[in-house]
Amino acid sequence: MPTMAPPEDALQERFARIDERFDRSDERIVELNERVAESAKETGRRLKEIDRRITEGNEESNRRFKEVTRRLNENSEELRSFRQEIKVFHSTFQRSNYTLVATLIGAILVLVLKGG
Repeated sequence: MPTMAPPEDALQERFARIDERFDRSDERIVELNERVAESAKETGRRLKEIDRRITEGNEESNRRFKEVTRRLNENSEELRSFRQEIKVFHSTFQRSNYTLVATLIGAILVLVLKGG
């Protein structure tokens, strides 16, 4: 049994539908390209804004760090003298403790020697 070829009109109609689908696909691709371009512009704008914020934050952090460093340098001399004062106070306190202990031992010895 031989196969029949489709009629010429049906074949042309089929090609017309295929062409129509491609035309709609082309329109969708153009629309998609436009949306991608808009998204790329918006993304670029957002990235610039983020870069700006990062730069500002970095500058502010550097400024604060320099201020802290400056304040530490100003206070370092005061801290040294404060440490020296603490050392003097500590050694005086230790001498007082030794004197107190020696006095108590002397008092105990006097009581023991007197027998009383």
